Amino acid sequence: MRKLIILPFLLLAILPLFSIEGYMFRIYLKDKGEIALQTDPLQLISERALQRRIKQGIPIDSTDYPVSAQYISRIESSGFKVIAKSKWLNTISVYCKDSLSINKAQRFNFVDDIRFIWKGDTVSARKSESTAKKIKIIEKPEGVYGYGTEQLKMLNGDYLHEQGYKGKGMEIAVIDAGYKNFPEIMLLDNIHVKGVKDFVFDTDSIFRSSDHGLKVLSVIGANRPDIYIGTAPEAKFWLLKSEDGRSEYPVEEDYWVAAAEYADSVGVDIINTSLGYNKFHLPAKSYIHDDLDGKTAFISKAARMAASKGIFMEMSAGNEGSSEWHKISVPADAFDVLTVGSVTRDSIVSSFSSWGPAADGRVKPEVMALGSSINVIGADGEVVQSSGTSFSGPVMSGIAACLWQAYPFLTNKQLLDVICRSGHKYDAPGDVYGYGIPDMKKAVAIAEELYGQN
Repeated sequence: MRKLIILPFLLLAILPLFSIEGYMFRIYLKDKGEIALQTDPLQLISERALQRRIKQGIPIDSTDYPVSAQYISRIESSGFKVIAKSKWLNTISVYCKDSLSINKAQRFNFVDDIRFIWKGDTVSARKSESTAKKIKIIEKPEGVYGYGTEQLKMLNGDYLHEQGYKGKGMEIAVIDAGYKNFPEIMLLDNIHVKGVKDFVFDTDSIFRSSDHGLKVLSVIGANRPDIYIGTAPEAKFWLLKSEDGRSEYPVEEDYWVAAAEYADSVGVDIINTSLGYNKFHLPAKSYIHDDLDGKTAFISKAARMAASKGIFMEMSAGNEGSSEWHKISVPADAFDVLTVGSVTRDSIVSSFSSWGPAADGRVKPEVMALGSSINVIGADGEVVQSSGTSFSGPVMSGIAACLWQAYPFLTNKQLLDVICRSGHKYDAPGDVYGYGIPDMKKAVAIAEELYGQN
């Protein structure tokens, strides 16, 4: 994603000069209205979500109250189509065919600010996203983990599996770009999927678009002994789509926030995000390095909010290490999340892995995992090799699920602390490795020493 641009209302008249069909805007609200505050937020989250809060001592607060239904109704009655909303950040994102019509929303006394987030042709935009080119893979390693061997053993994740911790009882939301052909893939047909939801406006089916999320899912959830076992093969999953691969505009932040709030409401333990943003198509404004402070990007503020609800947040660092941008992307800069970079099988930092630190000097990425030429399952149902922090991140998400299963009394922030402390460079973190490569055998000892025995 890239930087959100605040368009002065006087400049909105310029936008129709573009030969396009529609526009999207994010409307910031001043409050949630009296009616919204009368709604019982406990009616809007699942029992599982409530129990996660209780377990970690997290109270229900004003951010759990919904966006005002009255405000939404008044906006819709003015001709706008609501395409996303956020109770955490109190925003409503809308679509309209004429950019000048957004001035109607300016007149509402409950509107605080309006930002441009998208322009495009909603007809031609319905084209499906292409699948990544297949790459010849290396020979399958011997043993029960098969193609999943290297990424698991690099982190001593097999130690957790041998103790019986394979993610059972844990629920993971994968927020990504699509899960192409997932229902037809035999190698993944025993993954327990609890729900599927698409948050992208006017999109193709979640199972017809990108296969990026499918590959991510395979790294965590594959469970075919002797062929491919992922890092948390007994976990349950929610497959959510927020990425619109047809263009790059800030609206994708809005989709992601809606997906994260949904994941919170159904009670997930972990959110895995292999998405990152730093540059948008014009006329949206891209991010700059100073924005990587965890407080500027809409998506980063929401990621921290999700963590405040007790969810363990995993963010891929990004693949800009050898590009001009070079640094991590949002939401990898967020507070209280685990940002994961990539290494090769020789534990050398992948050339593409984005560097830290955050703009305020915080260690980013925190840890590293295998992301170069990692084995994944593609849309054709076969094992292929792909590279990116998109895959080192989910390796770590699955490992975190297993460790949390082993120590369920840990809060999400304590779990984050344990994982970071287990890194091989914890005593001397840097901008490339962060705290280094985690070791789950070491993490078990740390968890017992610092937080009590299981």
